[in-house]
Amino acid sequence: MDFSTGNWRVREAVAEDVPDILQMIKELAVYEKEPASVVKVTEEEMLRDGFGESPWFNCLIAEVIQTPEENHCLPKKRTVGYALYFNYYSTWEGRTLFLEDLYVNPASRGKGIGKALLKRVSAIAVERKCTRLDWHVLNWNKLALDFYDRIGAVCLDGWRLYRLTGKRLSEFADKKQE
Repeated sequence: MDFSTGNWRVREAVAEDVPDILQMIKELAVYEKEPASVVKVTEEEMLRDGFGESPWFNCLIAEVIQTPEENHCLPKKRTVGYALYFNYYSTWEGRTLFLEDLYVNPASRGKGIGKALLKRVSAIAVERKCTRLDWHVLNWNKLALDFYDRIGAVCLDGWRLYRLTGKRLSEFADKKQE
C-alpha cells in the first residue's frame, strides 16, 4: 500500500532502492554527529537481509515525484526518506515492531513526509497485531523529541525510547493526514 500526497509518496522499498537507502543511512550517521564511515553494512548485506529469502528488516521509502512539463516523458522519482523497521518480541506484551531509523533529508523536512512514514509503520504494527511500536531518539535531537511528543508517544527513561501502544497506536495509525 502506498501513502501519497501532492508530489510525494510512501511505498514499500524494493531491492533496487538499496543504494539510496544505504546513502541515507550514511547521511543519518552524519546528522547524528558520526562520520559516514561508522556505517559498516554493505549493499550486498542489505540486499540479503532485507530482500532475500528470510528478511531481517522491512523498509519504507518516501519519494518525490517530479512530473516533467512534456507529456512524452515519464515522471522522475527521487528518494528523500526512509523508515527501516523489524519485528521483535516482548516477553511481557508479545508482538512488537521496532523502528530502527526514520530519516528525511533536510531539504524535504517540514512537508509531512516523516509523519507519513511513521504513520505507515504504525499502521503496519496495527495490521500485524503488535501491542506496541518502539524506537530510540538521541537526547539532543530536539526536533525529533518535540515531534514525537506532539503525536502522543510516551518518553521512557535513558536513551529516550518512545512507544505508541494500544489506543494511541491505533488512533495515530487511523488518523487522517493533516
